[in-house]
Amino acid sequence: MAKSLFTRRPAWRTLFASISIVALTSASIYCATHLGQVRAEDPKEEKPAASETDPDYAVPDGTPDEIMEFVEKLKARKPKFANRKESVDHAIRMYRAFIEAGDKILKQDVEGKVATDAAQLKLNSLTVLAANSIGDAAQEALTAATEMRQDKRKEVAKAVEQFWMPIRIFNIGSMSEADRKGFADEVVASVTESKFSRQAMSGAMQLGDALARRDLTDEAGSLFDRLVKAAKEADDPELKQDIVRLEGTARRLRLPGSFMDLQGKMLNGEAFDWSSYRGKIVLVDFWATWCGPCVAELPNVKRNYETYHEKGFEIVGISLDRSREPLDKFIEKNEMSWSQLYDEEIQKGKGWNHPMAEHFGINAIPAAILVDKDGKVVSMNARGEELTNQLEKLLGKAE
Repeated sequence: MAKSLFTRRPAWRTLFASISIVALTSASIYCATHLGQVRAEDPKEEKPAASETDPDYAVPDGTPDEIMEFVEKLKARKPKFANRKESVDHAIRMYRAFIEAGDKILKQDVEGKVATDAAQLKLNSLTVLAANSIGDAAQEALTAATEMRQDKRKEVAKAVEQFWMPIRIFNIGSMSEADRKGFADEVVASVTESKFSRQAMSGAMQLGDALARRDLTDEAGSLFDRLVKAAKEADDPELKQDIVRLEGTARRLRLPGSFMDLQGKMLNGEAFDWSSYRGKIVLVDFWATWCGPCVAELPNVKRNYETYHEKGFEIVGISLDRSREPLDKFIEKNEMSWSQLYDEEIQKGKGWNHPMAEHFGINAIPAAILVDKDGKVVSMNARGEELTNQLEKLLGKAE
């Protein structure tokens, strides 16, 4: 019997959201601890090689044991950083050193666990860099994985398996339409053959997100339509709620340029009247008081509201809070004067179950969707500068 794929924060989302901040695999030998929650300031910026400016990152020649001893010492380092850039540079040099260390070991006459660990060390480090859009790490990871799949050492070829799907997803933008279709076929097949295992579903969800980020919304929507069809054909009662979420995700991916319909109860218990917002530019903000990024984005939201409200900018918050009390206190403290959709009967203890969150397959917050005067979606990621830029374009530059 398949286990539910969506629980509070969907399990598949938690797994793959972690790709950008920690290592993909669980083996302690290449646990990613330094990249943390930072990303490069400029993904296209050329970054220094591991040992270019600091001998502490220079991988020694020697036996596999000696090289791995260096890896462990580098991993255990706890340098102090003056700023975020120094922290990012350290993380990049560290992973580059790990890649070089894996290479040096694999070039020796090694096999068994030593070969496996070295292969995983290299691929994991490339995956972390690729996930954070560092230089050409995505293409480099694909090239390395392709070569290692042909390695005569079976353990090396097998080590690629857990990285093969995410590495190809990182390179989805360079695939032809035919190759993307073939990849989608493979992903759907893996989901059905595994009977909707979390690992297979994680890959499918990540592929859908990657397609959507590249504005390939038709392909992303088609992928989720196929997953819905497969889930229904599985005739598993435990997949019933997941089917709702998958259908919602397909619906959300097709929102750009389309009309967005909202329904529900407001905090005062009255029915929400979406039609009253026609003629306004509206930010539909899925959020929660317990969501750190949501709270961090609030000053930007308020600043834009204060600047553009008189020009016709409105906000509709959709709270995914699990209880009413902290929500009321937060709204009062932060003087959030716009409408909030919250259904206490449905959401108590189950914040993610807001009907609109399910309807649109919301799987991560904040989810900030900007709607134009006709009710059609113009931005799926209206946060930070994107929100301000969109408002300037739609309502004119503020004085």
